Amino acid sequence: MQITKIYEWDMWHRIPNHTSQCSNIHGHRYKIEITLEWDIIDNKWASNEWMIIDFWDIKKITKEFIDSKLDHGYMWYKWDVVLDLIKKENFKYIEVDFIPTAENIAVWIFNELSPKFQNIYWKNLKLHKIKLYETPNNFVSYEWQ
Repeated sequence: MQITKIYEWDMWHRIPNHTSQCSNIHGHRYKIEITLEWDIIDNKWASNEWMIIDFWDIKKITKEFIDSKLDHGYMWYKWDVVLDLIKKENFKYIEVDFIPTAENIAVWIFNELSPKFQNIYWKNLKLHKIKLYETPNNFVSYEWQ
């Protein structure tokens, strides 16, 4: 069975080598759909009986990661020319070793969040899929292989 939780945050970035306006600094209201997969818990009288995981637990894990690392931050790739200004002004930034396209961000988030869902309720939940919206009409999906 699968369960999905949606979460949103604001983040800015730029695609430095892109030939369109995306080479400029710009922001998005990102939305992510996090889909977990596992068996339903049939532990009689447990508070999580007949659940894969409580939605609150998904929110707690996701919120902690996104709010502390990504929300209102600037995601930059190592040779970005604007970093000096970002650091000088003490703005929040996320240093990554990839060009921050939606595709790369989705894979990175998947890899960062996946271990955080292990050992919940004494089992290893599997992060099955990430669907990352960069705009309301544009998204990428990445799922466990």
